[in-house]
Amino acid sequence: MNWKIKYAILGIAFWLLLFLAWEWWQSYPKVRLTPKSHPESREATIDSILVRSLSDFLIPGIAVGIVEDEKITYLKAFGYENLETKDSLTLKSQLPVASVSKIFTALALANYGLAEGFSIDTAVNALMPRDGKLPPEIGQITFRELLEHRSGLKDSRSIKNLLAQEEKRKLSLLPDYLTSPDQQNKAYRYADVNFDLIGYVLEASSDRRFGDLVRDNTLEAAGMAQSFFSEERLFTSPGHKRTFLWKRIQPENLKFERLPSPSSSLVLTADDLSKALLHLCRGSMGAFDQELNWLKAGTESPAGFQKITLQNIEFFGHFGEQGGFSSILVYAPSLEVGLFLICNSEDKYDFRKSIPSEIIKVIAQ
Repeated sequence: MNWKIKYAILGIAFWLLLFLAWEWWQSYPKVRLTPKSHPESREATIDSILVRSLSDFLIPGIAVGIVEDEKITYLKAFGYENLETKDSLTLKSQLPVASVSKIFTALALANYGLAEGFSIDTAVNALMPRDGKLPPEIGQITFRELLEHRSGLKDSRSIKNLLAQEEKRKLSLLPDYLTSPDQQNKAYRYADVNFDLIGYVLEASSDRRFGDLVRDNTLEAAGMAQSFFSEERLFTSPGHKRTFLWKRIQPENLKFERLPSPSSSLVLTADDLSKALLHLCRGSMGAFDQELNWLKAGTESPAGFQKITLQNIEFFGHFGEQGGFSSILVYAPSLEVGLFLICNSEDKYDFRKSIPSEIIKVIAQ
């Protein structure tokens, strides 16, 4: 073999070994808590599922809440918020929930629509001030189309957007980054920009900051005192992901695309999310009854919510994953059952479906 090829292979092997050594040094071992081998109660069985999941799915910390028959029947957190400092994850730990944020943006829009007297089929330009109208191809998009990801808009992947500095990422500057919608094809195309545009229109119409508006008309109504839409680009606590080769956990920084981002920058606690879930499950007796009816507009499913099937049961809710954080919130109005999971790890194992499915098996017994 040519000596140049040999040296090249040795060089590549050296840098690969160096990378793997560095990755090991910068990462953390699995979180290993001991589950009960023979749980005797339903609560202990759910505890065991979650404790086992920390190791099975390389999750540093996880919190789960369950609502049944208009009561919170389970609410616990396990593992760590920060692997370096060994701070425990608690029900008061603040975590971003990524696209679960969209549920609360949808509810805030519905609350504003009820207060101002417009419907879900209103075009966005109908709310924009005279001197701030959006271009016709965007301004004619309805709120229903935005909520259902049928606007023809798509997320911008331009160099301008990728390299934008923090001061350029403010929600008030969103129109500078909007692409022209595909007006000929309004089939379903998931895009965060749909919900960010909703937030932009709410700000422009109400002349209030989006975060303040949502806090006052939605979060406080549910008793979510520790929840907010972040306006900082970098989230302070790290998310996590598995390492390239080792079965270990490494930190990952979360940077929000928009400041705030109505599509993904909601930060909350498990304690707060349990209160919101309780109101969603209570239907006509909950704080969001009128908002959900506004979003349904005569249909079965509220716009802005995903349909998610677990254990052959159809739920309404949303998945979330971004920057090393994952979440799911679901509820079934007909069964008066709801569940959420939030954690500080990316989901490469589909655990946002498998863990809730295991739990639903337990509570259905």
